[in-house]
Amino acid sequence: MNKSFLCILALVGATIVAKAQQQTINITQMTFGADYNVYLKMDNDSAYNYDFDKLIMADPDEVFNKKTEFIYYPVNFDQSYIDSLLNLNNQESDYTLNTASSTAPRRATLWGSVGQTLGGGWAHFINCILFALESRQLEIADPILQRPESNWKPNPVTETWKRTHKWRFYLPVEQKYAKEEYKARKKNNKLGDVNSIPQAYIKLMLHTSQREYNKLLKKKDYKTLAKIDLVKLMLGSPYLGQQQIDYIKNRLITAISKYNRRNKPSVLIFDKYEAAVAVSLDGTGYKAQKIVFRDENSLSPMQIMQRTTIIQGLIGLINVANNEAFKQKLNNLYQTSPSEKN
Repeated sequence: MNKSFLCILALVGATIVAKAQQQTINITQMTFGADYNVYLKMDNDSAYNYDFDKLIMADPDEVFNKKTEFIYYPVNFDQSYIDSLLNLNNQESDYTLNTASSTAPRRATLWGSVGQTLGGGWAHFINCILFALESRQLEIADPILQRPESNWKPNPVTETWKRTHKWRFYLPVEQKYAKEEYKARKKNNKLGDVNSIPQAYIKLMLHTSQREYNKLLKKKDYKTLAKIDLVKLMLGSPYLGQQQIDYIKNRLITAISKYNRRNKPSVLIFDKYEAAVAVSLDGTGYKAQKIVFRDENSLSPMQIMQRTTIIQGLIGLINVANNEAFKQKLNNLYQTSPSEKN
């Protein structure tokens, strides 16, 4: 084990504690403008406006139609989740790699290996990875994720080896390899956790050429790249060793330690109820912070209360549905990885 690398990880862990317990900034005012845009004012006097066409559209019927799948919205973390996560990991001192953890048997999935460290559920796991990728705290071409050169060849040759032996990294970094891996795993019904990634992200990866991907890199469009790289990371996760998993875990915690309030509050649109909802993700799931209605001036207090109750109930049902799907994923945690099956 490289001693300098261990020292770096230890220093990173020591700085994380100092960044915890950031002050929570609350929404003091939220309105629909005449232009249908949404305007927010915070208690630190900062203000944000949201183009209606670019807001996240929430389908209230989704909770009834996707009973066995996760419902994921890319919303910001609640400060309470960040603080509890950083405090917990400081107590466990889980920031260094060691030979004991590296030789211990790894769980069958990346989520199974780091989920307990992150707490929460699948939405928290996806959100943590996306933020780490967007902020470039984690990059899929990081040196530790590079495969050592080897002439090893299984006898007999497996389908997995045929697909992966040309990869320069443990993950399918190149677009053509990512697409080949996804299509092969889908054909053999071995997508595993990849099935729980938002389909829009998978379609984005499949419809992006290497040339287009390189252009996104040149433009530093890390928000779009993170969605593609999330799919690549999950596709390659069964081939990671414990050392690489420990590194990824460290990068996720480091990214969360740098999570700050410069991120605009997340707003979902419940178009069916003409409502804009400021939503965050705390330790238990999605939480409505504030709700406003486009036609609020024409509604009676009773109508506003009824709609508010319905929306809060729908968000509660989404959390219940996600918890049920989470339990199913727990039951499948020790499934055999594709590399072991082939």
